[in-house]
Amino acid sequence: MYMPTSRSLLTTFASAILASSLVQAASNMVPDYEVKLLMNPTVVLGTDNKLTPTVLSTFGMPTTVTKMNVQFLDKNNKEIYNAGWSPRIRKTEGESDFELTYKKRYPVTGGDIDAALTTANTEGFDSSDTNYDA
Repeated sequence: MYMPTSRSLLTTFASAILASSLVQAASNMVPDYEVKLLMNPTVVLGTDNKLTPTVLSTFGMPTTVTKMNVQFLDKNNKEIYNAGWSPRIRKTEGESDFELTYKKRYPVTGGDIDAALTTANTEGFDSSDTNYDA
């Protein structure tokens, strides 16, 4: 029967502490911000249903457009959307392939973006994964 000595216990304990200090949780993702503006079509579109020159120049937009068809994937009761997900299929003009994309949205309460990022981190969306944007 093996009886650990105080030295072997100390070595084991020190190794465990060292190993646990090397395994740290990844930090929260660094957010990128997107601003959406809801504009009155009668103000920003001309009679030809194209953006007015003022809007194009104000926002530095190109005069050419690329058409994109988007199909959102969900149930009739919006179960997926209500869980914070927005899966969709996109087909862009001039591209031969379809693109399956998704977003996971986290509520920001009281302006506390860090809390939302921490929640995302606990669900596996952290800075160690470069497949996602925050």
